[in-house]
Amino acid sequence: MRKLLATLTAMCMIFAALPVLAVEMTDIAQVTFRIDNALVSDGRLAPGRITASVQVVGSGKYLTSLGYYDGGGKLADFSAKALQTAPMGQFELGSATLTLDVPKGLEDGAAVRVIVMDAQTLEPMTVNNSALVYKAPVTDADTGYDGIYERYYTLDGGDGSIAVVQEGTRKYLRASETGTPFRLKDMGGGWVGFADEKYRLYDNGGTPGRRIYGFGSTTMLWKLIPEGEQYCIQNYDGGYLAIEGGEVVLRSEPYPFALTKTGESPFTLVTAVEGYKLLTEAQKQRLTEICTSPGAVVLPNGSNGDSLLDTMEAAFTRIYDSRDATTPETQKSAILAAMATVPSYNAAGTNEINAVTITGLPGGDAEISQSGPVKEKLYVWDAGEKEYDRLDVTYTGSGHSQTVKFYYDETGANNVQTAIQALARFPYEYRQFIQQVNVYVPASSYSYNCDGKVLTVRVTDGTNAETMARNFCHELGHSVEFLANGGAYEKPETHWCHSEEWQRAIEADILPVSKYGSSNSDEGLAEFARLYFQSWGSHDRMEGVKTLYPNRYASFNKLLEAIGMKPLY
Repeated sequence: MRKLLATLTAMCMIFAALPVLAVEMTDIAQVTFRIDNALVSDGRLAPGRITASVQVVGSGKYLTSLGYYDGGGKLADFSAKALQTAPMGQFELGSATLTLDVPKGLEDGAAVRVIVMDAQTLEPMTVNNSALVYKAPVTDADTGYDGIYERYYTLDGGDGSIAVVQEGTRKYLRASETGTPFRLKDMGGGWVGFADEKYRLYDNGGTPGRRIYGFGSTTMLWKLIPEGEQYCIQNYDGGYLAIEGGEVVLRSEPYPFALTKTGESPFTLVTAVEGYKLLTEAQKQRLTEICTSPGAVVLPNGSNGDSLLDTMEAAFTRIYDSRDATTPETQKSAILAAMATVPSYNAAGTNEINAVTITGLPGGDAEISQSGPVKEKLYVWDAGEKEYDRLDVTYTGSGHSQTVKFYYDETGANNVQTAIQALARFPYEYRQFIQQVNVYVPASSYSYNCDGKVLTVRVTDGTNAETMARNFCHELGHSVEFLANGGAYEKPETHWCHSEEWQRAIEADILPVSKYGSSNSDEGLAEFARLYFQSWGSHDRMEGVKTLYPNRYASFNKLLEAIGMKPLY
């Protein structure tokens, strides 16, 4: 530890000589990191060189370190580098690459950690752990959670336990006297996932069962069927996991396993602290709903591949580990703050959900006919009054016909047809209020906006229909919520997002939709609209929306019914 402190002190002196940049950043620093070249064998880190790539978005000077700790938590070795961010576009970015040789590998209970600190205050900017943590689960905690999910179990059959073996890049299952602890995850729709920090449960031939694909998360899913006090584990094609002749196989007949609890997760452990007892029953229930939901695994928290659950549980670990040095009131506040973690948000400030392809919305893809163009003068607030080309575009579908005026100038000429196609992707009921679309590129900004009846598209050439449609999910959300009750943009008291029902939904859900959506109620509803429509067609994301945002989900479906549209899911 003295060696670490001496090095950090020297690094602080180096930083003092670095110039201070004048560019301001209004957000706090965002840190992402990735660890490469790590091989795991029988639950231990194999000897070799580990590489950590660290990126910081924010203004300032930072200390980065990669260290490993022995089974008793003592720092065994580390490497460190100074990092200074520099302007890049509208952000300030900085990166560092750290390497560390692990000559003997890591025993059980040891950990590899990336730590980033502010160079001036020495305030940690990262959670003090990483994906390579081999800390044995706590089994004797008196938790306040009584469910079976999000705990570690071994799968013990009459002929042995299931263990995971890794040889190089190959993983397979085998029968053993000592099983691999698997974390049991509720993935919705009767499916469960068996996973720990290093492995996913595969069948004997390596053939995957039903998987969940979402933002980089891949988890093996099975049916968990009660068999008295034991369980049978059924694969996606109806086969049952079994142990026969010392081998792990799939067979046609049920085979019972005992789920033997071996440890707790950060979520279950945080329910053991005194501060948890201060939560209301509704808050406790919501904490469980969030942490055991598929959405907590499906929706990412950041661009480094962490899920929402990863980020929340990093906070839970800090709360649990510091429980003897903090008051119950402080613990309660920290739990509630973790429950308000923003999903679908990455370090660069954009919404991860915006990268999701929109698939076949029911009622979309109307037939399109056009007339024009004709010249017409138009006043646009950030472009003044000038002459535009106007196309009258008619969308015709089952039982409806809608004509929309598209205005564009020379800066928007290459995007107007794309905008026409993007609007056709949506059900008539959801786009019915749009009467006019302005397509142009102002001198000062690029953006989309909607005041209810007028949709404005300000983007550079070459934007494709998919990208526009993703943004229209959000903008048409404004149109619908402004006008659903016969209101208007100018009368915010009529907007759905200001209704008592929607406000109660936000309060009950606790979890925000995105950072931008938390800026005000209108943007919050529009961001949920984006998430709702972009999740259509994906079992995993739809399940995530319903379980992470049950109250917003129910209220938004009522909004759709108010405009004559059947809920999508």
